[in-house]
Order: sequence, then C-alpha cells, then structure tokens
Amino acid sequence: MTPHRPRTSRGHEGGFTLLELMVVVLIMGTVLLLVPPNLSNFGSRGKLNSSANSLVSAVNGARERAILDSYEVSLEIGSFKDGEGDWQQGWRFQFTNIPAPKEGDPNDPSQQEDLRQARTQEREWLYSTWHPLPDGIKIVGVSDRKGQWAKLSDGGKPYQVRFYADGNIEKGIAVRLESEDMEDARREYRTVTVLVNPLTSEPAWREGLHELKEARPASDFGN
Repeated sequence: MTPHRPRTSRGHEGGFTLLELMVVVLIMGTVLLLVPPNLSNFGSRGKLNSSANSLVSAVNGARERAILDSYEVSLEIGSFKDGEGDWQQGWRFQFTNIPAPKEGDPNDPSQQEDLRQARTQEREWLYSTWHPLPDGIKIVGVSDRKGQWAKLSDGGKPYQVRFYADGNIEKGIAVRLESEDMEDARREYRTVTVLVNPLTSEPAWREGLHELKEARPASDFGN
C-alpha cells in the first residue's frame, strides 16, 4: 500500500505570492524611513569623531611630556593665523627647553656640581607648531567649571591645559567640538565634548553636550 504524501502547491514553489511581495515592499519602505535624510552626515560624523580622538591624544601627549621632562607642560587651545593669513582653530604644546635635572648621587661631587649648574640655567618656553582642526570642525566652547563656558576669539589668548611634573592636571577641562557640515542635524548629534577628569587627569570624549562634574567642597573629605 503506497503511503499518502501531502500535496504541495506548484504555483508557490515557482515564486512569491502577491501578499508576500506586498509585505517585503512594506518592510523596505519602513527601513528607508529610518535612514537619515542626509547621507553625507555619516562622513561628517566620522570627521568629528576623529577630531575628538586627536584632541584626546594631544592631552595625553602633554601629560606624558610633563612626566618625562619632570617639568610643567601645557596644551594651548586657541586660534591662529595660517600661512594664507586666515584664522584657524587648533592646539599646540608649550614646554621648557631644559628638562628638570635628575638628583643623582648625593655623595658624588661631580654629579652634584652638574645638578647645581643645571638649576642655574635660564629656562625658555618653547612652542610646537599649531595643529589645525579639519575644515568644518569648530571649537564652540571651553569650560573649567560646570555651567560656565567661554568661546574662542580670533587673536584672543589661548586656553591653557597645564600638567605638572607628576602628570596631574592643574584643573579639569571640557571642550566642545561641533560639525558645521551637519546643520540639519540636532545639536546633540553634531557636537562632542572632550572631558579631562580633574582627579585622574584622564581625557575622554562623549557624544552630545556634557558638563564637568561639580567640584566637591573640602569639607566633604574631612580634616
């Protein structure tokens, strides 16, 4: 006796039904609605993220140089004129030409004499070349206290991020970078905030508008 096999629809094996096609079209339409209207924002977003990473690397570089030199090093954030006379924004390093001398052996007269002479040398502050921000990326605010932001001005005094010889930062800092190529996007999406922790001196960046944490009063730590 031959077992009974269920019949299948030959028409369905050969393609999709009209209902299935309508479902696929509906899904594709929904996906397209979720795509941002300006696809060029993806490239602009990548440039903004890259600029934030570069600033974080610059902060780390200033800190490492201070530790190696055993002397203060500053990262200056401000505006400068490029070779064509146009104002640009960016950062540069300020460091000393003479690193702090090593103590050496206190029982070695020659090492102590070298140390004495090194301490009497006149130090001079040197500056690196400016590192410009990419076109379309601007610094829209600098803050060293929660809720208080300052804007950079062409030709104004640059903002200094100072590191001591032990690698500790003088005070926390927040820097906001904004993409001018993403004007149709919400400000939270076209802005990143670089934050340097005042306690750990570690820099990091976050998407959107962020503030430094409120400084805690000395009374919170007891006597």
